[in-house]
Amino acid sequence: MMSTIDPNAELFDQQIGQSPKKPPSSPPPALDETNNSPTTESSGGGGTLHLSVTDPQQIGEGRNAHTFYRIDVRPNQYADTIASVRRRYSDFRWLFQRLHDERPGAIIPIIPHTKAFQIEKRLSEELIEERRVSCETFLRRVQIHPELEGAPSISAFFSPDAEVFEQAKKDHPETTEGLLSEDGAASTAKEKVKHFFVKAGIKAKVARGHDLEETPDAAQVEEVEQYLSTLETHVKGLAKATLYLVDVSKETSTNMHELGQSLFGLHQTYDPDAATSDDENDNNNNVNSTAKSKNPSLKTISNIFASLSAINKVKYDDNYAKVSKPIHDIQDNIKAARLALKRRKDHAITYNTFLQQIKNRQGALEKLNHKNATSPQPTTENQIVNTQQLLDESNKAAKLALAALEKVTQRVFREMDRFKHDVDAQLRLLYVNHARVQVDYSRQLEFEWNKLLPNGGGDGMNGRVGGVDDGVLSKEAEMLMI
Repeated sequence: MMSTIDPNAELFDQQIGQSPKKPPSSPPPALDETNNSPTTESSGGGGTLHLSVTDPQQIGEGRNAHTFYRIDVRPNQYADTIASVRRRYSDFRWLFQRLHDERPGAIIPIIPHTKAFQIEKRLSEELIEERRVSCETFLRRVQIHPELEGAPSISAFFSPDAEVFEQAKKDHPETTEGLLSEDGAASTAKEKVKHFFVKAGIKAKVARGHDLEETPDAAQVEEVEQYLSTLETHVKGLAKATLYLVDVSKETSTNMHELGQSLFGLHQTYDPDAATSDDENDNNNNVNSTAKSKNPSLKTISNIFASLSAINKVKYDDNYAKVSKPIHDIQDNIKAARLALKRRKDHAITYNTFLQQIKNRQGALEKLNHKNATSPQPTTENQIVNTQQLLDESNKAAKLALAALEKVTQRVFREMDRFKHDVDAQLRLLYVNHARVQVDYSRQLEFEWNKLLPNGGGDGMNGRVGGVDDGVLSKEAEMLMI
């Protein structure tokens, strides 16, 4: 259950009299394929670091209400906490944006964002639990991400000192596109405005289909984009077909439940088993008695359908966890890969912006030199000096932008190599798990169906379904119908 806390209380849990313990900025955990639960192997002592997001607590009321989540870091799952902080859902979103800025080209795990404009929905336990699970998964994947190791925002996010984290959010309130002012290319307000319009012109050209001035890796980048497009198309088809197969169990469960209820109602209106011995002496009732001995009663059939409904419901839940959720994760990973490519494209646009700036300033310099050659004036000479200085700054900025673009490009290539391997492994595991679910529950369903056949369809599963005795299951099924 979600509880409330005092908004004036300290949000970072630490024992009285002890200094805050700072967790490692980037522990390197390994992913367990069987349960998709990452564990964090410490490079120093060979122990394990375990991250968990728990204990959602509400602060404030009405429109000002929001929820904090507790983040615990432990040496392993069962050890005492070595560090603990509380963060809002928006803080996780902030970390997501900052990681994109600090490690452009990295495939940052997606945080599924469920918008809730109504207060009732925003504070509903269902939404809060959904966000808790999403945030925990996000943090664990960030911790095992090789490209994110040492990211400053991770250290700030996990800092037990509230002032450190709040200062980091003030310093970086939102994602902004830097103008490389540190290298002097856009040091004045006037030059920033010019830079903005040049960049806007480059973006407009790209939108109209013009090609950017690319690096030698452009062909490989194009292959990555084509791979993602093809993958997205195929996964979309896989998801549609696979999710339909999963949902069939849910619909079947609903339909069988309704069938069982109707049959149970019919049984209550007429029960031949309650007929008196005098009625059984009648010839017609002898025929019915003979039929009754061969076929199960409506009550028994209704119980069987209740059992079939329950098995299909459990089958759906199992399939959702092992099939539906993983395939949604793959779709989110594709979106994350596209965001990484977009960051690389942003850097390409920045590089092309400086190239265009160089062309513009070279043209302006040529005009000034020509003007100075025909009618020399002191003001013209000053303009030539200033324009030459700006041109030098643009050349310097272009070199820095090219170096940044190449760095981001190489990061994208490393990420895509891992991404392709991970998607292949995820798809294989997904359909193996799907097959296991089908086999396991098919046996249980077959056993129940056999109860409707003469002699029970053979020995079946020796009167047990999934480890539950037939008699117990029938009683549970009858209660479900009621």
